[in-house]
Amino acid sequence: MDNEKFQELVLQQLKMLSEGQNMLIHRVGTLEQGQNLLAANLMETQKNVKELTTQVGKLENQMARLETRIENEIIEKIRGLYDFREVQNNVNERITSTLERIEAKIDVLQMETAHIRRVK
Repeated sequence: MDNEKFQELVLQQLKMLSEGQNMLIHRVGTLEQGQNLLAANLMETQKNVKELTTQVGKLENQMARLETRIENEIIEKIRGLYDFREVQNNVNERITSTLERIEAKIDVLQMETAHIRRVK
């Protein structure tokens, strides 16, 4: 192989190496862009997670307030209904007792009336 062919071969190899290096540089640039996009997406995701955490915290506070409201208002109303039911039961018992006494008196009066009719 003469010197000229050798130089041509070396130049060809250098050209191929240079082209390969350029391709690698391009691919590294593409990877860097992808990495930057991933970093931006990660930042956005972290921001969204913070927002969700804040919203969950607010929801927990609202739930705690609702629980307190239920305990204070609704339970008191239910107690009031049970108390009213007890009072109503007592009234019903007195009415039933009074009706039983009236029925007994009517029975006695009917017997006396029947007895008086027989005597006449």
